[in-house]
Amino acid sequence: MLYHTCFAFLSIVFLTFIQLSSTFELKNLGAFCSNDSSLGVPNLIPIDDSPAKLLRTIENGSIYSIGSGDDQVWLVHVWGSNGYDYGFAYGTLLKEQIIQLLPRAWAHFEQRIIDELDQLKLPKWFEDLVVSKGLAFALDFQNTLVEKYIDEEIYAEMRGIADAANVNYYSIRRLHMLGEITRGRCSLYGLWGNATLGGKTLQLRALDWDTKGGLQDYPVVTIYHPRSTKLGHAFANVAWAGYIGTLTGMSSTQMGISEIGIYFSDDTFGDESMSGLPFIFVERYILQYSQTLDDALSFIANVKRTCRLVLAVADGKLGTARMIQYAHSRVNFFDDENLQPLAEWHPRLTNAVYLGMDWLCPSRQYKLYKQIFYQYGKVTPQSTIQNITSVAKTGDLHVALYDLTDTIMYVSNARGTNETGPLEAYQRQFVKIDLNIEFARTNPFLK
Repeated sequence: MLYHTCFAFLSIVFLTFIQLSSTFELKNLGAFCSNDSSLGVPNLIPIDDSPAKLLRTIENGSIYSIGSGDDQVWLVHVWGSNGYDYGFAYGTLLKEQIIQLLPRAWAHFEQRIIDELDQLKLPKWFEDLVVSKGLAFALDFQNTLVEKYIDEEIYAEMRGIADAANVNYYSIRRLHMLGEITRGRCSLYGLWGNATLGGKTLQLRALDWDTKGGLQDYPVVTIYHPRSTKLGHAFANVAWAGYIGTLTGMSSTQMGISEIGIYFSDDTFGDESMSGLPFIFVERYILQYSQTLDDALSFIANVKRTCRLVLAVADGKLGTARMIQYAHSRVNFFDDENLQPLAEWHPRLTNAVYLGMDWLCPSRQYKLYKQIFYQYGKVTPQSTIQNITSVAKTGDLHVALYDLTDTIMYVSNARGTNETGPLEAYQRQFVKIDLNIEFARTNPFLK
């Protein structure tokens, strides 16, 4: 009996070793998803958990700095009864940063889109519009296709920013149209129960996007405090000066959002459309209005969707997460039991959903899987920072870890201009943000 037990155990160990030692290759996916099995080094930099430092308070807003040295982030609080209140406070507090970032980011992304137009998988008519009329004209036309789906309070917030910062409203609006045509390659996980230390609900959002546009010079975490039910509840948005769409964030209802742009899809995805609610506002709606995971999934199922993505939503109250295969004409919801794509390079794990860099990206998917597997049962935000994102090499522009059980977020950003140290956010210092404190802050002007 002992012999059979030992043999069975050794067989499992051997099979696990073979599985974790394998390499996979899927042809014809392009250079990005070629068989890259190289690993990064652990991130051993201590997390900065120093308190936020108040810099300025105005009517409807306040601004703090968090972090230290080259890894500081602006932490902005805005209060409002409408979107314009939010925007005007935001634009007042970040006027200098917005004025600097807008022209720089526009010049970079305009040139990049023109240079890479044939690689972006956009409709031919849109490509022709960019070539014949210019990117600004094309994005303004794109806005006409989506404006009926966007909450008027979002446009009001953009106008408030433009008025307060004295910048062009259309420039702000165009910035928010770019996400639909320049998708980042990113990674995510949602872990809960037996997968984590203490059974916490944790979520990863690693943004692998463009580190050459200067966005990381102006990192901002915005805390929204509504004074009207039409603005939902409090939430935190991780972005850059002047950008109010959501790519990364947590809500006061213990929910988090992650997203991956999809370049290498398969026939399980639906088709795409440029008419619908842009995904950055789908994600924002979830943080701003969804009370539970079911609310978020119902919204995703029924909203007018646009492009191919993978989303993840986790709920610290329910202690679970879901991954969503997202496209205009089709949406599929996955938990740990039906997770896709199901392949030897993307195995299922109990109490886990995850995806690395793209849908069909075997070597990078498998690198993420291995690091989660090695940490399985003892995953924490700290172990993720030290041994998952840094070793799998994901999250070059920014990385966020959400502890949705305790409502704490950890954030890092890429190296900015004239800063020192590693370029990639996953190798830099993380800042701890206790959102219990931030969501509870009050504005002295409003007492």
